[in-house]
Amino acid sequence: MKKISVLLSAVIALFMGATSAHADLRDVYTISNIPVDRTANTTREAEAQAVAEAKIIGLYRLIERLTLEEDRALLGEDFYSYSNANELAAAVDVDNERRSTTVYRAELSVVYNPIRLRAQLSQRGVPFIDQQASRVLLVPVSASAAPVAEWAAVWPRSDEGALSPYTTSQRPRSSVADWSAVAPEVRSVGATGAIFAGLVGTEGDYAVNLTRMTAAGQTVIGRTRSVATLEEAVAEASAYMDAAWKSQSIVRSDEARTDSTAVARFSDQRSWNAMRSAMSNSPLISGFRVDAIARDGALVSFTYAGSEERLRTEFSQRGINLLSSPDGWVIEYGGSRQF
Repeated sequence: MKKISVLLSAVIALFMGATSAHADLRDVYTISNIPVDRTANTTREAEAQAVAEAKIIGLYRLIERLTLEEDRALLGEDFYSYSNANELAAAVDVDNERRSTTVYRAELSVVYNPIRLRAQLSQRGVPFIDQQASRVLLVPVSASAAPVAEWAAVWPRSDEGALSPYTTSQRPRSSVADWSAVAPEVRSVGATGAIFAGLVGTEGDYAVNLTRMTAAGQTVIGRTRSVATLEEAVAEASAYMDAAWKSQSIVRSDEARTDSTAVARFSDQRSWNAMRSAMSNSPLISGFRVDAIARDGALVSFTYAGSEERLRTEFSQRGINLLSSPDGWVIEYGGSRQF
C-alpha cells in the first residue's frame, strides 16, 4: 500500500480550518506506530484485514487520549465496531511494510476526522478535550535512582501528539532547578514553562515525581505508579501529564459559568502577549475580549467554567498570576504583587 499523500493533505487542510491557532489537531488525531500482522489467502486480503484492525485499535487509543477513564463507560462496544471506526478514519499511512503471497506486516498510522468524532462524542454525552496544553520543556531529573544521562536518553526529543506536548531538555539535572535557571531554554523551544521529571526508586521499581515550573512559581503535579523499566517510567510520566491536563481542562455540561472582568497589568509586549494567549486559548474561558488597552494595562472580560481556584491553576500553568485586589481581579505575568 502506498502512502496516501493526496488524501492526507486534504485532511491536514481540514484540520487547519477546524482548529484554534495554538493547537495542532493533525497530531492529536493521528495514532501512529500500530503494528499489524495478518495472514490470509492473498496478500491483498491480508492487507485489508490489517488496515481494518488498525482503524479499530487506533480508535481505542484515540478515545483513551481524549477522555477520562470514568467517562469511557458511556461508549458502548458498537462505538468501536469496524463500520464506525472506518467512518471516523480519514487516512492511513504505512511504514516498515513487508509482504509475502499470504502475509502482510507493517506499522500503520491512522488519522481520524475531528469533526465526525466530536459530533459522536457529543451525541453520546462523553466529555472530552482535544485541545493541547501549552508546550513545556521536559527536564529529566535523577539524583540516585539511575544515572541522569541514562534517564535522559530514554525520553524522546519531543511528543507532538500528546495532549501535554513537550520538548525534552538538552540539560538533564540531578535536582529541580529554579525558574531563572531554565527560563532561557524554555523560551528557546517556544514553551511556557518546564516540567521536571524526577526519577525515584531503584532498578526494577521506578516512579516519577512531576513538578511544574513557570514564571508564576512551582507546583507539584504528582507521582506516577511504580514500574519496572525506564521506558515504562517515561510512558507513565507522559500518561500522567495528559491525565492531569484532561482533569483540569474538560468542561462538563452541568458546570457553572461565571462572567468576569479583570485588569491585565504588563510591562512589555511579550508579557501582554502571554496573558492574552493564556486567556484566549484556555479551554475554561469563552467570550474573551479586550474592552480597553493602554501602554501598561488592559481591561478584559470573559466567561469561565468551574471554580475560581480552577481558573487560577489554569493561569499559573501558563506562567500567569490571577490576583485579588480591593478593586477586583488583576492578572500579571509571573511574579506576584501584594494588594
